[in-house]
Amino acid sequence: MAKQLTTDTSIRKWKISKENETYSCGNRLGLYVRGYLSQKKAFYWRHTTWIKLGDYPELTLGVAREMVVTCKRLQKTGKSVEEIQLALSISNAAEDLEKNIANQHLNDRSTNITYDEVFQEWYGRNAPKLWQDGPSRRRPAAMHEHWVPENFKKKPVNKIKRQDIFPFMQSMFDQVHDSARKQLAYLDRVFEFAINSGSIESNPVPPRSAFEAVTPTQKAHGYLKYERLPELWQWVETKKFNPHTALAMKTVMLTGHRISVVVQAKWEHIHIPSGAWIIPARSKTDKITTGSMKSGREFRVQLPNEFLGSLLEHKSDHTFVFPSPVTASHVTPNATLKSFKVFDKTITNHGFRNSIKTWGRNEGFPDFVMDAYVDHSLKGLDRSYRREDLAPKLAEVTNRLYLYFKGTK
Repeated sequence: MAKQLTTDTSIRKWKISKENETYSCGNRLGLYVRGYLSQKKAFYWRHTTWIKLGDYPELTLGVAREMVVTCKRLQKTGKSVEEIQLALSISNAAEDLEKNIANQHLNDRSTNITYDEVFQEWYGRNAPKLWQDGPSRRRPAAMHEHWVPENFKKKPVNKIKRQDIFPFMQSMFDQVHDSARKQLAYLDRVFEFAINSGSIESNPVPPRSAFEAVTPTQKAHGYLKYERLPELWQWVETKKFNPHTALAMKTVMLTGHRISVVVQAKWEHIHIPSGAWIIPARSKTDKITTGSMKSGREFRVQLPNEFLGSLLEHKSDHTFVFPSPVTASHVTPNATLKSFKVFDKTITNHGFRNSIKTWGRNEGFPDFVMDAYVDHSLKGLDRSYRREDLAPKLAEVTNRLYLYFKGTK
């Protein structure tokens, strides 16, 4: 991402190394600061041409932002570049601009940035590096759309008080506690961004302790007792499921991987001669690629020969190991879930992770091995000192678990 100067402090400390050095300081607003070898600095609005707003520090960042908002609104009303430049010549100093804003100069009702505008600027800057693409009820954009009242979105951000936030956030805590915690955190980050951008001076978001709400008991994923796993395995083999759906179900039971990883398994990641399924790593900045481990780490699964043979028996030219029988994509998580629930309605795809770890503990495998098997991060001293190659031990877990399912051990 290109360098940006988003605070008065960063602009003041900026040492200019070349003539006409220019950096953005308004993101979507189109506000820039330009520096010269003489160390003089000036604010510009980038329209169809560069329009000078004023010199720094006579013109502050906060006022420059207000000027850009005014210019953009004038532009939307059909004002030409020449008319906007003339208007700016009347308000070429911070004192003049503030006076004209107070008098509703330039036929503008308000030069204050709304909460929605600040949110869009904050989210637009951070979304590519912090959140994956795709729908999610708890990502900032979806939360903003669904839970933030329209009148709150349209309110000038510097007019918002704690009393404006508390009612709808208390309602959220009463209805959807976990989502409310996330939304409160998003609000806090947006207002901190507004402070750093020069739009407001203080953060009005109430602390979590201000809301009287009882934390609900966490509901664990439904799971099957490990003693019943062989029964389920045999049941899957007797049912007339689509073969790819049945194999996806068995893979979830055998590996304990998250269902999104299993259903998106690709043949290009399975080394058939060795039977190794190698799920590629995902970089920390990659928020788009799906089908990787939640940790982002590369992960190796040593598939038992007999089980690999079952996969190869139904291999097609499709990219995915478990192609959908009705679409051009892969088997869906819902397809495996609905099939599991025919056997026992309490089962969830995710619950097999718990079943497998419990089985492993009863088989004498150390907890750190079973944590590694389901790609959980190691804890405590294990995190610091368990640096040996666990691949052979994990392969042993897979093989013994497979034999357990088959009833041969």
